[in-house]
Amino acid sequence: MKKLVIAFVLLINTIFAFAQETFPDDPYALSLEELMNIPISVSKSDLSLRETPSVISVITRDEIRNMGARDLMDVLNQVPGFTFGVDVQNVVGLGSRGNWGHEGKILLLMDGQEMNEILFSSNQFGQHYDINNIERIEIIRGPGSSIYGGYAELGVINIITRKGAQLNGVFLDALVGATANSLSRLNTTISAGQKTDKIEYSVSAHLGEGIRSDQTYSDFFGNSIDLTDKSRLRPMMINAAVAAGGFSVRVIYDDYKLESVDQFDEIATTGIPDRISFRQIFGELKYAYKASNKLTITPRVNIKTGQPWKTAEDAYVPYLLDARRVAPSINVDWNPTAKISVVAGGDSYFDFAEYTGPDADYFGDFSSDNTISFYNLGAFAQGVIKTDALNITLGSRFDAHSQFGTAFSPRIGFTKAYNKLHFKALYSRAFRAPALENMNYNPDVEPEKTGVAEIEVGYKLNDNMFLTGNAFHIQITDPIVYFVDVANPIGTYDNFNKAGSVGFELDYRAKYEWGSVSINYAYYNAKNTGDVPYYIVPNDEGHVLALPGSRLNGFASIRIAKGFTLNPSFNLIGERNSITGIDNNDNYVYGKVNGQLLANLFLRYTNKNIELGAGVYDLADEGQVFIQAFSGGHAPLPGIGREYQVRLAYTLPFN
Repeated sequence: MKKLVIAFVLLINTIFAFAQETFPDDPYALSLEELMNIPISVSKSDLSLRETPSVISVITRDEIRNMGARDLMDVLNQVPGFTFGVDVQNVVGLGSRGNWGHEGKILLLMDGQEMNEILFSSNQFGQHYDINNIERIEIIRGPGSSIYGGYAELGVINIITRKGAQLNGVFLDALVGATANSLSRLNTTISAGQKTDKIEYSVSAHLGEGIRSDQTYSDFFGNSIDLTDKSRLRPMMINAAVAAGGFSVRVIYDDYKLESVDQFDEIATTGIPDRISFRQIFGELKYAYKASNKLTITPRVNIKTGQPWKTAEDAYVPYLLDARRVAPSINVDWNPTAKISVVAGGDSYFDFAEYTGPDADYFGDFSSDNTISFYNLGAFAQGVIKTDALNITLGSRFDAHSQFGTAFSPRIGFTKAYNKLHFKALYSRAFRAPALENMNYNPDVEPEKTGVAEIEVGYKLNDNMFLTGNAFHIQITDPIVYFVDVANPIGTYDNFNKAGSVGFELDYRAKYEWGSVSINYAYYNAKNTGDVPYYIVPNDEGHVLALPGSRLNGFASIRIAKGFTLNPSFNLIGERNSITGIDNNDNYVYGKVNGQLLANLFLRYTNKNIELGAGVYDLADEGQVFIQAFSGGHAPLPGIGREYQVRLAYTLPFN
């Protein structure tokens, strides 16, 4: 692995030293200087990437297309500190900076819609979200709760899709992937949109089918099964929006289906996988009222309804709940002077779920009529004061929860860019109330609170190169933890003393006319910040299950001829802790899973309205392994090994 990484770095250095031919600039690509100075919408401020009061990664459409990303997982694998792990039932979730963020700790937004499902607040990855219609992704690698609420405890992933003005036509994309054993994915996307003097509209439809793995999965009870035909993933998403004047409407239909034969700890005895559906509908109506050049008031209503985690009544693990959230809010953007900006507002949500299965007393002592509901009222404000010496950000959030009372979450930040140098000093608090099913599984569960301190320093080496580093300290008090034991074979939730991590991240980026390169490194340690017995490995207090103590990511895009780019990338994932078996006394046995090098190569060709691509993911056929991030008895889940892909895209522009 070390030799391959060294070879990659030497390749990039060689290109730096000897690249002589100049190719035309990509009209869709920003220069590195422009990228570092554009305002970042996810931070709710008008400051640039170098000065915004958050540690942020921005991934552009051009980068996504160049790397040949097959789905959102490929993109997020290039973000410092992010690592995927398995939850249960073939569901893969996300960890960040040494903390398991799958359930309600990382907010995923798509065009302003909270994509986290209502019941457990989780997100499901693997061919789920349409990668082809994305304009850019803004990622807060740290807390965003003072603005966005509890889901943003450890991070925010803000997906911005293409609007009508950016589409201005019809876009078609088809992707085929195959391994040595199977057809691994077949995805199609069709998008259309336009902006006129009076109206802007866009609509995109994504449909696909693939598999989680083509390998053999073995549980800890001596059972094994080939996952090729028993781990299917079937995404379908429709995203439509219309805007006229200050009014806008958006509707997203998301129907993500998967098959699960791995279940919670033991392979289904029948060998027949359950079909699990995550069907949800997201709707938004808002009006941006521009009271003056300095003041904009935006009321809006968001609705989320669906049946996440739904199975059939005769499934190996039956699960049948309907859930919905109604969330009215108002947002105020005020810029009284060029040196002062304020964003403030109030938001709320009303959650409701109803059990529709055969169990007459599903919610137990929590409810007597098979329904559960609660609400939260919130108010937030954030002000930025710009001076010649310093930018000062002060913010706070107040929450009043129907079940848990009130909470106050402040934040403070100091940022500034001085020519080549910039720095950030940030501190934020976060409050996260338990989700519907967290409370149903354990009516005594309480909210968790988080404090995060961050320092970032960046240096502009020249007009084409930036080097940025940050250090962080994360402390979660009373973390809400899912765990499985003999008394609760399906699992339950409870609060524990503390969780968290300390660490640092380094990010190097360069961009020239011949191409670009990005390399980042992340390190964390959980010693003295976490003591959850279901996360911490015996005799290794410094590292939790599933998440590597360090990882290195790299991506380069090299223009080899007019219209052609060659795009190598890699993820070097350090060794990880895992449950490796069960002893004769029914105790878990812990061990190490060796580090993995996932190396990829993609060739892209663009010519006017046509785009062609071909590549190989996981050149060395390592087979990405997903490890359970808590002591739940699930063996490591193998992913797809070496995969060949071919992509064809075509744009039919409107006049």
